[in-house]
Amino acid sequence: MSVDSLTESPILSLIDQIFRMRQDGQAVLGLHIGEPDFDTPVGIRDAAYRAMNEGFTHYVSAQGMPDLRTAIATRLSTKNHVPTNPEDVVVMSAKFAIYATLLATLAPGDEVLLPDPTYLFEQPIQLAGGQPVYVPLRSDFSLDAEALDAAVTPRTRLLMLVSPANPTGRVLTAAEVRAAVDVARRHRLVVVSDETYESLVYDGVHVSPGAVAPADLPVVTIGSFSKLYAMTGWRAGYVAAPPDLRSRLVKIVEHTFTCVPPFVQKACRWALENAGADELRFREQFRERRDHLLARLEKVPGITTVRPSGAFYVFPRYDVALDSVAFCSQLLSEERLALVPGVAFGPHGERHVRISYSSPIAALDDGVERLERFLARQEAVGARLSVGTARPF
Repeated sequence: MSVDSLTESPILSLIDQIFRMRQDGQAVLGLHIGEPDFDTPVGIRDAAYRAMNEGFTHYVSAQGMPDLRTAIATRLSTKNHVPTNPEDVVVMSAKFAIYATLLATLAPGDEVLLPDPTYLFEQPIQLAGGQPVYVPLRSDFSLDAEALDAAVTPRTRLLMLVSPANPTGRVLTAAEVRAAVDVARRHRLVVVSDETYESLVYDGVHVSPGAVAPADLPVVTIGSFSKLYAMTGWRAGYVAAPPDLRSRLVKIVEHTFTCVPPFVQKACRWALENAGADELRFREQFRERRDHLLARLEKVPGITTVRPSGAFYVFPRYDVALDSVAFCSQLLSEERLALVPGVAFGPHGERHVRISYSSPIAALDDGVERLERFLARQEAVGARLSVGTARPF
């Protein structure tokens, strides 16, 4: 597919609006950003400095350095119970891993099942020549296996799962994961599991599809260092994949970005082996912010929130006669508060907004106050319109 024919993401217009406002000197409160506000822990940074000073500044294997792949395989096998060998792993950023996996598996016109709402897979699927097929989640954002099964056609090739989920914060239960795996097994689909937020679980436990899938079902597990250790700018993550797919992924790396810088890989290995306390610290701070934000939102008239169990997002539904793009655009213009329109995450994200709690509690409180003022004005406008049209003359 031509890049020019890609579906336009509603997020791009929002980002452009934020940029223009900030250029004009307006202070925008950004609760739209999907990254931790913490700095990368000092031990990880120091590990990168040491590696550079030790000469790890040259090309390395496109698949990734063996010591890092071993550390990743150990984490997947012991923590997530996904049987993984170092040779199963390819090192790359998680976002590129999504695109590379699609490119390595899809033929033109192949369909990809996307539980809706979900992360921004639509455009990379189109770039890889595939067709996104949105399958509605239930009202509590739980997975509907019957709907997944009904959406399968002869062209269906992949099932994408995200847990903990962006934008909903939903953590799939073991029963949901097994039901999804069963759909994939019966229809001979590839399961692609985006586990970027796997360490940020506050209620329940993380269950990886690779831990419950039968040996003959291909499962691709994608992970990231970005949210795990506040390393968004480092662009480091990994894929664990079956041998035939793994070899294709290595070819894609070889002919695109060549390799993840070796000093970054050394820092990632150090993080896996030494930064467990930082991982726990981040999780507990996000848990505190989640609980605080939910308590505040419960008191705001006009919105309904499903309690998220992981990641660092809430995805409330609002009761205002505006689509989510218009809602977020007006909110930004009037209150200088940036949220993400729900429709960016699929058709069933409409009439929702994504709020990130990757900001300090004071910023969250400020954001809720701005949102509440905006909703109150919208309710007043709606009431005036209702009075004005209640009795036609």
